[in-house]
Amino acid sequence: MMGSCWRVSASSIGQHLFPQNRFRYSSVEELQGALSSIWDVDITQSDRGQLEGTLNFRRLGECLVYGSQSDRSLLCFGQRSGQHWTITPVTAACSSGYYRGQQLNEGDLLLLNPAGEVFQRIMPGHSQNAVSIPLPLAERIIRAEYQRSPEELWRRWCIKPNPQMSIELDGILQRVLADGLPELTHWQSEVEFAAQVIALVQAGTEPVYPGPRPALRRRIVARAQDLIHSRLDSPPTITELCEASHASRRALFYAFRELLGRSPSAHIKVLRLHAARRRIIKLGRHRSVQQVAFELGFNHPGQFAIDYSKLFDEPPSETGKRAGSSVAKRPLPASLLSPDNVSKEKPG
Repeated sequence: MMGSCWRVSASSIGQHLFPQNRFRYSSVEELQGALSSIWDVDITQSDRGQLEGTLNFRRLGECLVYGSQSDRSLLCFGQRSGQHWTITPVTAACSSGYYRGQQLNEGDLLLLNPAGEVFQRIMPGHSQNAVSIPLPLAERIIRAEYQRSPEELWRRWCIKPNPQMSIELDGILQRVLADGLPELTHWQSEVEFAAQVIALVQAGTEPVYPGPRPALRRRIVARAQDLIHSRLDSPPTITELCEASHASRRALFYAFRELLGRSPSAHIKVLRLHAARRRIIKLGRHRSVQQVAFELGFNHPGQFAIDYSKLFDEPPSETGKRAGSSVAKRPLPASLLSPDNVSKEKPG
């Protein structure tokens, strides 16, 4: 085998992946050092010539999304970090490589268990994206949303052919890695992001069970509603709703669809937008729309305005203007069913 070989110990974990989002490397030493937080491996170059490649990465909380490209054949062997659960979509840009002696095909999903062995061959020109989820977070999501142990998933598969899901996951990772994308723009928290990734790779692998009985559906929704209403300014994730309602992800979505006609996420958004509208009307000109939005946890004013306008057919600023008018301040009529408004028949 030609080229150079270098080994970085696990003691350097976490020292290289934070200062910048993108860098170029021209040796296996640089690449291996950058990846030391997720791999404790030997990387050797198989082709003659100077190595050239790029590594892009971005953190979402403790989740790490990264993509790499190399112009030389590389062989990686060693062990993955025991602190992460890693998922890699195999696209046309990285197919024909090998993992544990098995050739990777376009459309495969590669599930890499923590502390597992690494025997991977990377072909020249390969470009590959991956996401590493902290083990405690992955375990929490899997136990809460799927009510099983992570070990059951790792034993079930490590390479799964699913072209549609592979393309969708790679698209998500590309969006995260795109230049100028603010962290967590599309996700309220790292839990929400990690749960979406796990739900995506689990799609189609879960056995189909009958939905929960009507009484159980009502309990699931009621428990979830209690948590949602208590945290309109900091909306709970699907994982937290599963934990609060003692329901799997599938049972939670089934109960919400049957009783409310909405997904949990859609229901949360509607409740928060209604809360914002009530607050804008109540406070009138004493509080700006932006202040109301931030108080309720809408951290992106532009997206808040778009969602608000779609639901109420007017921008929040228009609601604020009307809230300061005399028309908006008129008291609401008393209930038509109040005792004072119910006509009484006079005795004949």
